[in-house]
Amino acid sequence: MGRGERVASVFLVAFGAAVAYHSWHTLKLGIAITPGAGFFPFWIGVVLAVLGVTWLAMTVVADRAAASVPAPAGADETAEREERSRNILRRLVPGVALILAYAWLFEQAGYFLSTVLFMVAWQKIVEREGWLKSAVIALACAAAMYTIFSFLLKGVLPMGTWFS
Repeated sequence: MGRGERVASVFLVAFGAAVAYHSWHTLKLGIAITPGAGFFPFWIGVVLAVLGVTWLAMTVVADRAAASVPAPAGADETAEREERSRNILRRLVPGVALILAYAWLFEQAGYFLSTVLFMVAWQKIVEREGWLKSAVIALACAAAMYTIFSFLLKGVLPMGTWFS
């Protein structure tokens, strides 16, 4: 698979661990019945770290399997691997920047606006989707998550300091 995937997966593990650590030590976790401010970020960090470890393991296994199979004559597999690694890094850096911007914007602009903006930006920059598809996905997902957290779980989502 390549160096880029290994670097990205290790970065994902580190990022997830940092989110979980920050949530555990700085925010109140609470319990599942009455979650605190750090409850969901903690579990999101744990899931990100587990997904990063899984991705790293899959990359290592795929690299070993590819190394054991002889390459066909004339195949330029190294260039293909490097291109895949560059593509992953081109998506990783904007993805992390978008997540950090979303975390900052979440308190400032509130849940709904920041989530829609984040999801549209993610679809356009990272996934390279069209405007219509990005907008539909962003609005539908933000509305669904708002419904789940506000009405079903009776949680309080921030309205944002810009609108107070």
